[in-house]
Amino acid sequence: MDKRIIKFVNRHIILCSIGISFLFLSVSSLFSWDGNPVMGLDKLCADAIIVLGSLLLIRWLGLQDTAGFTKKGYGKGLWYGSPFLVIGAASVFVSNMGIDISALTHISVANSVLFTINMIFVGMNEEIWMRALVLNALMKKYGTSYSEIWKSLLVSALIFGAIHLPNLIFMNPLTLLVQVVNAAAGGMLFGAVFIRSKNIWAGISIHALVDWCSLFIGNCFLGAETIISMKMTIPQAAILIVCGSLPPILTAWLLLRNGFRNESGGQGENR
Repeated sequence: MDKRIIKFVNRHIILCSIGISFLFLSVSSLFSWDGNPVMGLDKLCADAIIVLGSLLLIRWLGLQDTAGFTKKGYGKGLWYGSPFLVIGAASVFVSNMGIDISALTHISVANSVLFTINMIFVGMNEEIWMRALVLNALMKKYGTSYSEIWKSLLVSALIFGAIHLPNLIFMNPLTLLVQVVNAAAGGMLFGAVFIRSKNIWAGISIHALVDWCSLFIGNCFLGAETIISMKMTIPQAAILIVCGSLPPILTAWLLLRNGFRNESGGQGENR
């Protein structure tokens, strides 16, 4: 029975990747930021469940050898992902645009600690789910030539962008559009870092750091409502999409192109 299911998953990997992502989103929707990770329904619990589910699927599908759970390549992954430092700095600026710093009130140390733990688990959740599981499974299905890797990367990036659509519940449509497009572009760069470094921990570290920087003020201080999120205009959205999506896409292209050029015979990186 398991073999037949695995065969079906491999044959319909895109459909199954979307289905798994929908399932994980459904799990996540049952939880909220309630500040009580032990007895409540804090998002930390959802992220832990999704990480566990992803790990079980990785093992079940036989993807563990290429999932990047190794020390090797961590430093290389951090180097490849260093452009995210610029992206993270920009996201801090954009995320906090219009905030009156003098009016902020720190909620509590405990809240900040819980927020930090949440961000670590968000990084683990999304990287293990989208890169070690989805992207990894797509590459196993389609292969690791240059064109095949791009096919897998594009599909996984589109799914990664789409999983942010439920944020429409608390975002205005233009802000959501910016987030979805830029998340898809960021997913391409995270995917390229994973492919080049063959290490998942680097992506988790960078992802957690960028999310922490961009969301810290909004989640750990009272009075942190941003003007641009509440009243974004179409020109502002267009500028943010261009500035937020082109750098990661171009960086991903450079990483993969250089990676394949450096391989003898131009055959690409073996996985």
